[in-house]
Amino acid sequence: MNQVHPVAIGLVGAGGFGEFCLDAFAAMPEAKIAAVADVDRSRAQGLATKFKATAYFDIESFLRDPAVDVVALNTPPFLHGSQGLLALAAGKHLFCEKPLAITAEDGRRMIDLAASKSLSLTVNYVMRHNPFWAAAAELRRSGVLGPLLHLDLVNHAAGLSLPPQHWFWDESKSGGIWIEHGVHFFDAFAWVSGETGRVISSQQFRRTDGAVDRVEALLQYGRAGGHCYHAFDQSALTEQTTVRLTFENAYLTLREWVPTTLELLTTVARDKWETMLPGQVEYTRRDDGRTFARARAAGNKSEVYRQCVQSGMRQLIASARETSGANGLSATGEAALSSLQTAIDARRRAVELDRSP
Repeated sequence: MNQVHPVAIGLVGAGGFGEFCLDAFAAMPEAKIAAVADVDRSRAQGLATKFKATAYFDIESFLRDPAVDVVALNTPPFLHGSQGLLALAAGKHLFCEKPLAITAEDGRRMIDLAASKSLSLTVNYVMRHNPFWAAAAELRRSGVLGPLLHLDLVNHAAGLSLPPQHWFWDESKSGGIWIEHGVHFFDAFAWVSGETGRVISSQQFRRTDGAVDRVEALLQYGRAGGHCYHAFDQSALTEQTTVRLTFENAYLTLREWVPTTLELLTTVARDKWETMLPGQVEYTRRDDGRTFARARAAGNKSEVYRQCVQSGMRQLIASARETSGANGLSATGEAALSSLQTAIDARRRAVELDRSP
């Protein structure tokens, strides 16, 4: 692959988020949009026209295009395994939307096929490219706040915006909440803690039409406890996501599904950790002697999200060009498979409890 010319990206799955990703990729000097594929001909043609690319209406024709170097896979989760394997078999590097697949078997096949063909594979785990999540991970690794004791996620998502017939509610297509969405946070918790998550217990709740709209689990990350609650029962107006990390000598809070702030309350002297905080930081010395710091991004949520997506693609391009190799990827295939397995375990335990008398 020529290291001077932009890498050609072809996107499969021209929905709203697909268009968001294309806008992000098109702004990268190291990338260009070569092709857009979707079974919805109007969407494929419209976005292809917008980005001066070729439109395709089936993945087989799309993958025969020699101009495509990297496939950005943005289809529903149940297609990731089969379409990801087709892309890799065709010799394309793969930027896969989460989850890697909905079965561990397909995920393993994708990783092995990529390795056998010397292709780069990553999953769009935007948390790994978010500066505030990255700061949390660095603070844990540094040890300056003491050991990490607990990780907590409470995610109230805008499920009310999804009609009852949307594929999200069909677990054969989405994998369910744990697999479609929970993998993001299972991966982020594993990354921050440096430990693989182990599911202790899990439960799920159904709304009146039978669809699972809330799930909850207790986990263990090494010597740290973990808790995750996902509810898809809110509107865009009332959705809210909060992550709290408890250290021996500090509390750290991330807000929003794509955090744009980090809050830290600690007894540890400021000079031990202040260089690890990103963005613009405000400090308050409290009467009890503790320091409260609030770091915030210069841009808004959409801008931060866009930068996270670009960072993931930038790493994949660098890996594909062999400037940094597979070790340069934050979200490796193995990491994606590990978080997928945690999600599968959480779903299995919830289903078992649901079926018990």
